[in-house]
Amino acid sequence: MSSLIDLTDRKLLYELNWKARQTHSALAKKLRVSKQVVGYRIKQLEKQNIIKSYHAVIDWRKLGYNSIRVYLKWKDINLEKEEEIYRRIKEDPLFMWSIRFEGEIDIAFYVWIKEVQEFSKKWFEFISKYKKYIQNYEIYESVDMVHYPMKFLVDKPEISELVIGREKEVDYDELDYEILKIVTTNGQTPITEIAKKIKRTPKAALYRLKKLEKKKIIMGYYALIDETKLGYVFYKIDFYLNDMTRLKEMNEYAKQHKNVVYRMRTIGGPDFEIEVIVKDVIEMKRIINEIRERFPDIIGHYRFHRFEYSIKQIYLPGEISS
Repeated sequence: MSSLIDLTDRKLLYELNWKARQTHSALAKKLRVSKQVVGYRIKQLEKQNIIKSYHAVIDWRKLGYNSIRVYLKWKDINLEKEEEIYRRIKEDPLFMWSIRFEGEIDIAFYVWIKEVQEFSKKWFEFISKYKKYIQNYEIYESVDMVHYPMKFLVDKPEISELVIGREKEVDYDELDYEILKIVTTNGQTPITEIAKKIKRTPKAALYRLKKLEKKKIIMGYYALIDETKLGYVFYKIDFYLNDMTRLKEMNEYAKQHKNVVYRMRTIGGPDFEIEVIVKDVIEMKRIINEIRERFPDIIGHYRFHRFEYSIKQIYLPGEISS
């Protein structure tokens, strides 16, 4: 763990990563320190860029979107061309969350769409332009994504989860969407500021926000933590199974494991897919072997990828700029 932070900082990061709109009073009570200490600690963590930003967790399915994931592996590509493509990705509204990996895949795109034709037209335009540089690509449709707390930060974490993508579309209007844009940009935006931006009273703004939470369009709020500043690395691990009989048990394993922060399920992709934050590659491989020993004979093969950096981050379906 980084020498820049202590036990109180770790507890604070844990709380903010899972519930970022908590008041300083609530945090102070949990951490058994004063509100002034909480405020000072948060400012220091932000100043050190350990806390990078705050965002609302949005269920894209509730907004009427499907989620497509695309993996690419480059070939015969120089750095200049690669950077050109990344600039195109930043400018192209087709690509939402775009990540550079190290491993069997080089880049992952996350795309929210309402219609397949909407995606296919734009995708074919992209692939026709850059096909000569692509060794292979994989396209999956997301079923759901499960968020877990950063359990590795504390000794006695909450065993909880946020599940995105399993529910049906619900009604929302343009004003709701304006609020979503605000809280996905900054999940800690005060109600008074939200009210000013949407030109409503604070009471009306609060009512709207609570309604979005009640409908579970907004699933929660989190602080984006730079794990590298804490001496950690982020890995994605894909397992391809011989049979699915113990998948429910594997999912519970992921929920309980201190290093697992996300679990995903797709149509056409890996059967068991997790993302972990670990101290190093040795700890990551130890988790893989632990899973192999715990669930013998059902794992056909696996692969892993190390997170390098984000090329582009869009937090809300329908947004067209980063």
